[in-house]
Amino acid sequence: MDTVESSGRSALAASKRLASRLPSPSFVEAWELYFGFRVASQCTMGPVMRVRRSIWIVLAVVMLLGVIVTSAGFAGGNAGDAAHFLRDGLGARGRAIGSAQIALADGFAAPYWNPAPCVQSTSTVVGSGLEQRHGGLFTFGVLGGWHATESWAAGAVVLTSELYDVYHVSGGFRLGDAAAGLGVRSYQFGVPGDRGSGLGLDIGARYVIELSTSCVTIAAVSRDIGWTSIRWGALEIEAVDRVAWVSRIGVAMSVPLTQGEWTIEIDGELATRRPPEDMEADFWSAAGDLNVSIGTALQWIGIRISAGIQRYDLRRPNARPRPTIGLGIRVGDLSIDLALVPSSLGSTYLGGFEIEL
Repeated sequence: MDTVESSGRSALAASKRLASRLPSPSFVEAWELYFGFRVASQCTMGPVMRVRRSIWIVLAVVMLLGVIVTSAGFAGGNAGDAAHFLRDGLGARGRAIGSAQIALADGFAAPYWNPAPCVQSTSTVVGSGLEQRHGGLFTFGVLGGWHATESWAAGAVVLTSELYDVYHVSGGFRLGDAAAGLGVRSYQFGVPGDRGSGLGLDIGARYVIELSTSCVTIAAVSRDIGWTSIRWGALEIEAVDRVAWVSRIGVAMSVPLTQGEWTIEIDGELATRRPPEDMEADFWSAAGDLNVSIGTALQWIGIRISAGIQRYDLRRPNARPRPTIGLGIRVGDLSIDLALVPSSLGSTYLGGFEIEL
């Protein structure tokens, strides 16, 4: 027994002497080992390493947006959330899964959800939809589409109603499993005796991770960067409204099934309705929003059943959840989607169709 213990102590001492002679890893090397940020092919990187690298890329984008927000120095004194009707999103398919759509958007309204390309093969989609909010109090139509190749994509979405029109165009490119895009949006408001207009900017990114039995997509979007200004000029006194600056991070997982697919997505939303006022002490409480959306869809033999919780307010834990449900049918290249968003103020009904050319 003494001989065994002595041998063990000798081996431990030898290993310590060997370790002391090895060079200590630098800060950069330790960083690369943990986050998997070293440039390497996807074949030599394990799934955990790819997930860590993807999360770090998305976090870097969000941190950059935060620096822009805090250093922008915009002048205050303007009303906010002028285009609040767009905060819930567009299209029956996206609304059916709780507006959790920035990672997996692939319908005709996909350019609005995220300007970064999603589909990885050459295809073209066009479609249209109709939405009645609050029991028919507001009604507007949506027309959109996009064309994608293996390396780039471009699309457009148009929203029309009696009081406002919104025109959105976007384009993006793909590099391997990563994609990025840019969108430009024109707002046109009209009320009796006055008109307003503004031009907004969006950016988006996606990163796809292929696992053995599923696919994970991480996405980030920032809409109306810098609080898009809506300027009203027909009246004697010029007024300016602001569109909320909305940033989202989404994580989605797709699992192939026999003759179908199951997907789930969670989106976190950080928004500020207007720029900070001069010397404003509590800007976040006065103008900030923090929401989460979650949705899931089951697609099987041309039938798609969806459900979700839309933009649950994390700052009001006692707030009532906003459920969503939807049904989709695909026959050949034609898809039809229906969605319902119940509300005590009047339910919202959505319908739409699209064709893959």
